[in-house]
Amino acid sequence: MAELQHYQEAERAYCPGCGASLELQAEQAIMTCRYCGTDSKVVRRLRRLEPELPDGPPAKPPVDPSKDYEKWGCEALVWGILNGSDVAEQIKMAQALNCWPCAHNKVMPGLLPQFVAYMLTAPRELDKAMSQIVHKLICSDDLKVRNTVIRVGQKFGFAHPGSFGLLDALSGGDAGTVKLLLEIAEWAQDHGHADYCHQALMAVQTAIGRERNYRHVCNEILLHRLPYTTGQVREWILKHTRLEFDVGYRQHRPWVLELLDDMATEQPDLVEPLNACLRVCRGAESPEEFHGRVHAVGRLRNRAAKLAALNTMGHPHHDMKPEEAGTVLAQLKPLLDDQEFAEPVAKILKDLLWLGDGVPPALQALWDERGEQLPRVFVQGYKSRAGIR
Repeated sequence: MAELQHYQEAERAYCPGCGASLELQAEQAIMTCRYCGTDSKVVRRLRRLEPELPDGPPAKPPVDPSKDYEKWGCEALVWGILNGSDVAEQIKMAQALNCWPCAHNKVMPGLLPQFVAYMLTAPRELDKAMSQIVHKLICSDDLKVRNTVIRVGQKFGFAHPGSFGLLDALSGGDAGTVKLLLEIAEWAQDHGHADYCHQALMAVQTAIGRERNYRHVCNEILLHRLPYTTGQVREWILKHTRLEFDVGYRQHRPWVLELLDDMATEQPDLVEPLNACLRVCRGAESPEEFHGRVHAVGRLRNRAAKLAALNTMGHPHHDMKPEEAGTVLAQLKPLLDDQEFAEPVAKILKDLLWLGDGVPPALQALWDERGEQLPRVFVQGYKSRAGIR
């Protein structure tokens, strides 16, 4: 009779005959495997750490000539998929496995390594069917289960031929899988696997779209990685930042400006693409945010970044008061003497002309000081506001 090791803190052990997991009963000294019939003696020993990704073989399914897979257990379905030769039947088993009782089955995470390893070379339609249960697991409320799926993704995601189904399943992991999927995309691009790279990027897009609480973290990860990427990955990140994907992304203008400020020196070829991203940014949502945008211009080091900040300042918030125009003018007035900055600064000041009733005092003083010497866009705006023909 084979000995069956029982670890004191464990609820299960694995049959030495076929590898099936066995539910342990505290008072039971002899266990009989319900799949292969092997009798095993329970040996109680000190618990030791088990492998992070157990890869013992799943159980053999019971004989069922009717092939009523809905009645098969979780382990039996996994065994049937991994040992089947009829793709149509394997797909039916995968469809039966795709249910919440199986997703909540305690043994399913332990079967994932072999399950996902099989997906790597499975026909595309079977790979897709098998991925559904993995998608359910990554959506689990149990963080340990979700972490197991991520570790499996780390082990098998960097493979060719890879599993498109695995990438799709990982997209259900929200912010938790964005970094992993982005790394897979970069690896695929570096190794010339364009289709696999594209699929990984689409999974990143889906994961960000599903995220509710940490979407800003996802976007910060993408901007952080941008300078180190090339080709398809870089273009995808730029498209995302330009708001070309419907994932509820809102432009985080300060991050883009800070990156542009760095890249103006380190990677000048990124200046224009980042400028294109900023052109679609939204206006300030409050007077405080508008003043923050104005103040940020002085903190930027490179002229290219300062110019981008001025060109994307946006209209002043409708709640701003006329006297606030003086605060803005005090910070931007020195730039009026710089030929490159004068025009965008004048446009900002022109918009401030319409705060309150009549020309704000600070801007009237500017007109009295410089008059027609100011950029044409401000001159025209002032005359229109003051009723001068």
